[in-house]
Amino acid sequence: MNDREKVIKESEEAIDVLAKAEEPTFWIDFVRCAFENALALLKEQEVRELTIDEWRKWKADSRRNPICMLWENDTSPIWILNPNAVHEPALLMGKLKLFTGKPTFEQCKAVKWE
Repeated sequence: MNDREKVIKESEEAIDVLAKAEEPTFWIDFVRCAFENALALLKEQEVRELTIDEWRKWKADSRRNPICMLWENDTSPIWILNPNAVHEPALLMGKLKLFTGKPTFEQCKAVKWE
């Protein structure tokens, strides 16, 4: 379990404990809300594959963040910022995948190709 997974697990456990408090107070609700917000941010930052619609939105955004591109039968993701770096026919044919962050070697090996 990596550090991010550990923090997510511990935050979820803390939220459960706080939700079960017999006499909720302002401070318990405040801390629970803080954990929920932090957990949402952590989960939002997890590496995941972009959908075609997300790719089109990213491509159209002039203030885009870098994403990772992974070719089929390769385990070396490439950071990109320029939409022209993406071979769109290969993306549409499922020979290329795009990710919100840099996938680990294990995540690259686990990618399902069509």
